[in-house]
Formats: sequence, C-alpha cells, structure tokens
Amino acid sequence: MAGRSARWPCALALLALGCHPTPNMRGPRDLDAGYRLALEGLTRSAQVVKDLNSVMTVHATMITPEFKRALTEQYIHIFEVGPDKPDSDLERVARSQSDGYEFFVFADLSERAWNDLDDRDSVWRMTLRGAPDQPGITPLRVHRFNGRGPNVRAFFPYLHGFGRAYLVVFPRVRPDGAPLMDPAHGELLLKLSSVFGSASLTWKVSP
Repeated sequence: MAGRSARWPCALALLALGCHPTPNMRGPRDLDAGYRLALEGLTRSAQVVKDLNSVMTVHATMITPEFKRALTEQYIHIFEVGPDKPDSDLERVARSQSDGYEFFVFADLSERAWNDLDDRDSVWRMTLRGAPDQPGITPLRVHRFNGRGPNVRAFFPYLHGFGRAYLVVFPRVRPDGAPLMDPAHGELLLKLSSVFGSASLTWKVSP
C-alpha cells in the first residue's frame, strides 16, 4: 500500500533483532540545510514485527533547545512571522516551555484502534531510561496532534496519512529525586512495549 513502510525486507532481515526503518525526509517543502541536519540528527526509527508483519512503525525526534531554535528559524523563513500560536500543532512544538525531555513521536500501526499513545488504557507502554539497568519512567503528559496537514508535514516529512503524531514529555528526575540521566552512560532510551513486541530508540546526550 502506498505511503506505508515496507514490511517484508525489514521483517526477513531483522526479525530477531528488531527493525530500524529509514524515515522519509522529503516533504511538501524543501528544508533549509540547518533545520534538515538538526531533524535528521535527532530522529530515530524502529519497527515492531510479528509473524513477518509490521505491527508498528515509529519515528521520533528529540526536541532539544537547539532543535527548537532551528525549527523557529525555519518557520520564520517559510511564513515570515514567528510561531506565536501555541494552540496550533506546529507552533506547540516550537513554543513548548517544558523543562522535561520532549519527543515528537509519529506512530503507524496495523490496527488504527491501537494507535492511542495518549490513552491511559493504551496497549502500548512508553518509558524512558537514562541507563540500561534503570526501570523506565512514564511520561508526564502525552499530547495527540489534531492532524497531519501540510504545515506539520513540511517540518516532519516522515508523517503520512496512516499514523498519528504526539508530543511526549518525560521528567528529568526519577521518582526518588535522582536525575534520570546517568552521566556515565550518556544515552537516553525511549521504549514502546506491548504484548506484540517492543520498539527501542536511543539518543546520545550530554547530562
């Protein structure tokens, strides 16, 4: 089916190890080099495969302060005005004031009813870890975006008509008050788990 991620090559080659599909970075608008490099450098992808079929394909971009600056510069270049309406999808990302770890997450599932990452009763559990031996922590909040219109897709070209996008925020500290990020490890692991399998995405970060 056009627009959906390829299933068979990934499933056959990486059935035992998990799959990391390549996100589409060609949207309805050519991006400036600075923003494109920031997007590519902070985007990770994974796929959950069961019985040689794709259950979930997920692309996630870590929203750092540097990324927000690049997004704002790209926004002004395109629209000739700043992102001053945080109630809109794209502007919500640019103007977010959270002090937690933020991720723009796009999920495409084989069953649309399972694409409910913002639901407390979702079949998927999202967690973030700052070290391999840590138990994961759950998000502070998950915001589901209203749509996948051309403006949002221009800035996040891996969006398409079959999935849903979310802004996910995790705390920087664990429930016991200790920092989530282990300086000796230097990596964040975002994991989406269900009875069908799990998708893992990692970022090298400074503490």
